[in-house]
Amino acid sequence: MLSLPRSARLAVWAGGWLDGEATLADVVARVQGDDEPHTVTGVPGLDSAGSLGTALGALRASGVRALRVALPRPGDPYGLAGPPDLTADATAAGEAVLAVGAPYGLVPDVRTFGPPGDQGHLVSWAWRDAVRPPPGPSLVEAERTLSEALIAAGSTLTKLDVAAWRPEVAQLLDDIRTGRSGEPLPRTFPPTAQALAARAARLLAVCDVALRDDGAAVSAARAAERRDALVPLERAARHALAAACNTRADSPPP
Repeated sequence: MLSLPRSARLAVWAGGWLDGEATLADVVARVQGDDEPHTVTGVPGLDSAGSLGTALGALRASGVRALRVALPRPGDPYGLAGPPDLTADATAAGEAVLAVGAPYGLVPDVRTFGPPGDQGHLVSWAWRDAVRPPPGPSLVEAERTLSEALIAAGSTLTKLDVAAWRPEVAQLLDDIRTGRSGEPLPRTFPPTAQALAARAARLLAVCDVALRDDGAAVSAARAAERRDALVPLERAARHALAAACNTRADSPPP
């Protein structure tokens, strides 16, 4: 099953709620998943942390008409336009949600608790001032860049030793090789966005695992070769996933 970053889930499902296509309870359930109830700090007018639903209500009251996701990494603050403290925190978190229609953003802080095999997550979002960045690349541009990166990294992906990894990683690679798709976004998104999000999410998951684990039998030279091939693919997959999730937010209002 495809799993999107929490900020991506928040952006796409809250966007549907803002357009009257989903209930607030459905949005909260989709974003939280198996997490403990999410909280949000810094919501204007609240002296303590509020619920995710309360924060979304405050965003709508402030004039927000859509949410965009940013998936930055150190050295690649893609999708962010400041201010500097938000950029730094969002880059450290690896994700953020930016409002369209009001100068705000939400940055998650995820804490894992419990023993291995029975772990849970505590998630607290920080309400921050934010500058809305310009729209990113079109779906066609993002698809082309991802395809080029995939071709360039093709031999490296073929050689990846998935036997030493989790079974779901092997399944992800098989899905990529066979072109298997899915619907990771709400069904109100166009098929082109659905297909791009599915492929980008799978590639991003594979790259994240491969870049964390060079393999005990891999030499330093082979590990460096693998990283040189996969880093551009990981970047292209992140950018493509953001482009797919931001399709509706970047569309001109009716």
